[in-house]
Amino acid sequence: MRRPERPKRPAYLALMVAICLAACGGSESSNEGLESAFAEGRSAVWVDGYGTVVRELVSTGSEQRFQVRINDGLTIVLLRDTDAASPITASQGDRISFHGRYDFHGGGGTVSRIHPDPTQPGGGGWVEVNGVRQD
Repeated sequence: MRRPERPKRPAYLALMVAICLAACGGSESSNEGLESAFAEGRSAVWVDGYGTVVRELVSTGSEQRFQVRINDGLTIVLLRDTDAASPITASQGDRISFHGRYDFHGGGGTVSRIHPDPTQPGGGGWVEVNGVRQD
């Protein structure tokens, strides 16, 4: 009787890392989905991403907004609903990772719903600043 073949190590390792990152809401996985949504002009898609805080923008009412540089050519706005979650503590130059809903606009786009919400896919979003989760 023949033994089943074992998966190739590099492919197996890559799969295990991807599963682990997905299971723990891993930060700084990739901006691929976000960059793709921007390039294709898509909106209302859930994305993971990371970048560097450029500055906090003027916030209105219960909305806190940050300009975040994703790469050399793409800057987005992170929008935090402070009625749904505590405000983010972040400063210029901080590393920020997030999971939320992306909406396209020609200037880069907006990622909102970056707070836990059991009514949203996957339980909603999250944000980490310098590796620390902020709920």
